[in-house]
Amino acid sequence: MFSYPEQVEGMNEVAAKPYIRLLSEFGIQSRLPGGLPVEGWADAYLMRGSSEQQYTVFVRASFTLADAAWIGKERGPALVLSNFVSPRTADALRRAGVQYLDTAGNAWITFGDVLIDVRGRPRPKGVAPAAATGNLFSTARAQVIFALLAWPDLWQAPLRELARAADVSVGQAHNARQLLSEAGYRAGSRPAGQSDLLELWAAAYPTGLGAKLTRATYSGSIEHVRPAAEPDTLYISGESAVPELRPATLTLYAPREDSLLPVVNRWRSDGPTNIEVRRAFWSAPDGTRPGVQLAPWPLVYADLAASDDPRVRQAAQDWRQSHAGPDTSS
Repeated sequence: MFSYPEQVEGMNEVAAKPYIRLLSEFGIQSRLPGGLPVEGWADAYLMRGSSEQQYTVFVRASFTLADAAWIGKERGPALVLSNFVSPRTADALRRAGVQYLDTAGNAWITFGDVLIDVRGRPRPKGVAPAAATGNLFSTARAQVIFALLAWPDLWQAPLRELARAADVSVGQAHNARQLLSEAGYRAGSRPAGQSDLLELWAAAYPTGLGAKLTRATYSGSIEHVRPAAEPDTLYISGESAVPELRPATLTLYAPREDSLLPVVNRWRSDGPTNIEVRRAFWSAPDGTRPGVQLAPWPLVYADLAASDDPRVRQAAQDWRQSHAGPDTSS
């Protein structure tokens, strides 16, 4: 992990050349008033035709989504420059609204009427993979972040309570909260609905924690869903949490695996799937009531934001605003 407490000294013209060349190939002119650091941040201006945008450029030899937790958006749009951005990190960065360019030529840059979206170029020879150490969005840490977003009082609760809510060990809860604190997230430091942490967590969710929670997929009716037994609990998320969308899919979270669930709902395991059942890992601090109910709001947001449907993504923003307040990061 790294931080940018101040602009890094030691600007390096050599470091800027590959990025300036790639931008030029995309038809984009660039201006770096203070040069470009080997690692650190700098101001930059990108221009193409009548479109122009000022960026805060973050330079990092290897970059992961966890590193984006250090990027504040108060200085304006962020542009990450790195030797290589992996496909998984690139996808999550796009979802989080963080633009990037790597030396392989992978890029997502958008301003004015400009859109550059290049994917799939391989890692250049000699560029080592980013170290996994300190990944803020590993499975256990992602569960802790979810619990803190869903129940902000847990920021100040004993570690044992946080660990129970997130279904992790006390040691994992301590480690996650320590990394969050180092990244500038701590009790009272930002609003409970802190949009930057929420956006980064939600961006990492589909290919990270979310992918590991899936238990089964089915096809069938998504109306009038019921648990297999009366005392059981089911949590509805994604499209089906927003009836105005006229949902075509159903995302369910269940605390326990039950082979009778598809039976009582007459779901099939063959054919095109429109139902996904995932493990509900959390324990709400205020207890759990039986029956069918909405999943905690950050989870609904993450599932909505993962959609490629513009209607659903707009619903995600409306959902976030109604629960976390307006997004002040843009």
